[in-house]
Amino acid sequence: MAEPERDDLLRGSGEDVVAAMNAWKDLPAAHLKVALNFWNERMTADHELRMTKERNRNRLDIMGMVAAFVISISSVGSAIIFGAIENYVMAGVMLGPSVFAIMKLFITRKADKADLKASGSALNVISQPGGPPVIP
Repeated sequence: MAEPERDDLLRGSGEDVVAAMNAWKDLPAAHLKVALNFWNERMTADHELRMTKERNRNRLDIMGMVAAFVISISSVGSAIIFGAIENYVMAGVMLGPSVFAIMKLFITRKADKADLKASGSALNVISQPGGPPVIP
């Protein structure tokens, strides 16, 4: 016989709840106490599991934001350094769409096709045969 869905007493249809209540009302008091204790322990364990998942998701969100902040600061810093040594192509790449796509990936944990196209076009500019144009 298939195992019933978890929390079927709480989420079942009205007929299922009535049938479960009718089955429970015939239990002796000692059996009902054991069944309710087991159900309470299971609900407590499920709640703890949900809280742990929520805590882990919050940590992952914060780590993504910190990683995006570090990438953005290092990108702007390296663009300033490349601009100071007059390598404007690399400065543009450091502030290009691929960096913003990576930051969006860390923050939202989702990558769109438009982000991938933008980062691919920036990569194609610097990886052409002969390299980026040299500014005299």
